[in-house]
Amino acid sequence: MNSEQGTRLPAGQAGNIEFRRLLPRLFYSLVPAFLLAIVFYLNISLYYQPRFENIDGKEINADLLGQLKFLEKELHNGAGGEMQGVYPEGFVFMNVLYGLAWCDMGNGAEPGSSLRKQALKESAWAYREIIRDGSATFDRHQLLPSGAFYFGWSNYLLAKKLGLQKPGERDTTEVNLFDDNCDLIASVLDSLDTPYPESYIGMAWPADAMLCLAALAEHDRISKPSYETTMSDWITRVKQRLDSNGLIPHQVDPESGKPLQNARGCSQSLMLCFLGAVDSVFAQEQFSIYKEKFLDSRMGLPGVREYPKGTSGSGDVDSGPVIFGIGGAASVVGLRTMALFKEEPAAIGLRNSIEAFGCGKGTEEKKYLFGILPMADAFIAWVNATEINQEQALQTDKGWKGWFQFYSLLVVLLMTYWLWRIWRSIKNRVH
Repeated sequence: MNSEQGTRLPAGQAGNIEFRRLLPRLFYSLVPAFLLAIVFYLNISLYYQPRFENIDGKEINADLLGQLKFLEKELHNGAGGEMQGVYPEGFVFMNVLYGLAWCDMGNGAEPGSSLRKQALKESAWAYREIIRDGSATFDRHQLLPSGAFYFGWSNYLLAKKLGLQKPGERDTTEVNLFDDNCDLIASVLDSLDTPYPESYIGMAWPADAMLCLAALAEHDRISKPSYETTMSDWITRVKQRLDSNGLIPHQVDPESGKPLQNARGCSQSLMLCFLGAVDSVFAQEQFSIYKEKFLDSRMGLPGVREYPKGTSGSGDVDSGPVIFGIGGAASVVGLRTMALFKEEPAAIGLRNSIEAFGCGKGTEEKKYLFGILPMADAFIAWVNATEINQEQALQTDKGWKGWFQFYSLLVVLLMTYWLWRIWRSIKNRVH
């Protein structure tokens, strides 16, 4: 036996050694393949359009209905209480957004249809949940019982629920309660030097006061106009306490109403969803500044900043995640803002980006982020509820995907080259 024969390994053992040497290269090839799959998935998702189905004689957004079915199951099984353990105001937000999305759905359905009746039933259920258990985490000993956040949101949901019904169909007890609540809101606002009643003792946020004003505006829309002077005076006082950018601030001193925190994307997006009903001219002025200071893009896709351009900050419980300056809550709620102010390309871009990065899945029941955070589903359902009917759907596409597709092409070329180098190396080792 010569020395060469003495060192030669059996064929099977040599093959195993060679395979182990190739294994790292095979593993590394998974990285570019995975990135390619993500790029293709995102680009396909950006072409999303809602599904519409004929329901009770009218074309209705079936995707939104699927979202509401998922939320119905979650909320009736206690998701509101679970979200209260995650967010300080999770229970109220979950129920009120669910109820408001159903109200929008009901208003888009045919009067007297089964869908309108279901919308009324579920919004009434959500309102009862809030009244029964929602105030437990708030201090009742305030000018507005349980504070501006709880009082404003709950009363606004009651207003929208009543708006689903003809005057003769409304429960007299609920109508009287709504009238009394609105009278109390107007009385408190008229008595204060600041336009912003407390949400918690010693703390005030303008976004919470905005819901109180929105309830007054809704009252004047569905009933006898009674609060024009209160709303006009409120707008005058708000204009006297704007931040350095000329916007309604995020947080204010509860006694003077002067800014403690300048405007932020999460609260701006939210307030603009309601300000138009209170004062459409002032709302358009605020929206123009908001669009200039907060609407931005990353990799060609639109997003709403949490902090104005030229500034930065970290995320918190109000903003959700802030990634490269783009706020999670600001961008999600910003979709509804852009739709209401007829900024269709931005609205479509935000809608489809949410669809892509939120991994929207399902038909009969549709959920986002695999359903692990129902609070996100509630917000997305509410912001998507600007597109109930096909005639409302945002179909305009003005090339907002172009830059993202360009960057995607660069990634595809780079990953393809990476894969080619890996497989070429494997081929050379094999041969």
